Amino acid sequence: MKKALSSIALALSLTVMASPGAQAGTTQSAVGCGIGTMLFDNSTGLLYSLLAMTTNSSTFNTVSMTLGLGNCPTGASIRGQIASFIEFNKPQLAVEVAQGQGDRLAALVTMFGVKETNRPAAISALKANQVAIFSQSSTEAIQNEMDKTLQAYIS
Repeated sequence: MKKALSSIALALSLTVMASPGAQAGTTQSAVGCGIGTMLFDNSTGLLYSLLAMTTNSSTFNTVSMTLGLGNCPTGASIRGQIASFIEFNKPQLAVEVAQGQGDRLAALVTMFGVKETNRPAAISALKANQVAIFSQSSTEAIQNEMDKTLQAYIS
């Protein structure tokens, strides 16, 4: 358990450090929108970005973004919100897609607009295409692969 928590913390740290603007600019420009962004509003630096991202990912950020409760810009598109969600949850999403279960995966499928009755089949399709999806180098390419995979399940 301790090793798993260390791995998660390392993955989060690496994600924030690799994010454009993570070391400069406000927390929202580095991490996106969510409850963590609201808590660390107008804070700058890697530490605040890491804290905001950790808070966002541990407080059901997708639900907050979807309902507009998490300090998201009013013009933020669903596609942009999905891209942001993928970007900041990429390591965890890869694991959950490979396992075919998890909170982030369930939230992602919901964000894509998959009907509740189609969600088990959609998750199975993502799991079957996991290698093709996560072998992509950019978030946009990952999202495009997910779009293709989920197209038959989206209402």
